[in-house]
Amino acid sequence: MWGESKPPQDLEKALLGVGIPKRYLDSTFANFEAQGGSKTALEASMEWAKAPIGERGLLFVGPPGTGKTHLAVASVREKVAAGLGGVRFINVPIFLDRIRQSMKYNDPEVMNLFDFCLTRASVVVLDDLGKEKATDWAAERLYVLVESRYSACLATIATTNRGLDELDALGYGALISRLQQTCRAIKVGGDDQRIRLGRLDGRA
Repeated sequence: MWGESKPPQDLEKALLGVGIPKRYLDSTFANFEAQGGSKTALEASMEWAKAPIGERGLLFVGPPGTGKTHLAVASVREKVAAGLGGVRFINVPIFLDRIRQSMKYNDPEVMNLFDFCLTRASVVVLDDLGKEKATDWAAERLYVLVESRYSACLATIATTNRGLDELDALGYGALISRLQQTCRAIKVGGDDQRIRLGRLDGRA
């Protein structure tokens, strides 16, 4: 994402296989540009990646474009490269949309993935939590996922653009409570790097 060469083909295949989007395949700790309050987030991510896998996860909170997804991917990338199986990356709004479609068109693949994430995946990344339309159905599906992993003492990593109080107001209080107990919650600050990288030549 920030200019590093692509991963080896076998690692790239493994990352794609666990759901990492193509855009984030080269997201590593080495090419993360720490700014503002993101140095603490980088250090916490590196500590998590080095530690034995357990129930502890990470919860990245901050504005868009500050590197939350980059850090989440870099964290699980280390685990995948070390041979850990059962990792899954999910963009929450997209995944919930796929579940809705699967219910309409009877697509078992999506529901099988949801079931796998409940208690069998070693690590699940919930990216962009809170960007989905906050309906009772969405809150229930997400609660089922987080509660299942919480009860099974499995690691979850989540990223969100919303504050924790905002998520509570959306009806996500129970799942946020569980994530706060099992995850290290970290604010990720700084400027929107997507905007910085997308500026036209000659413009401030």
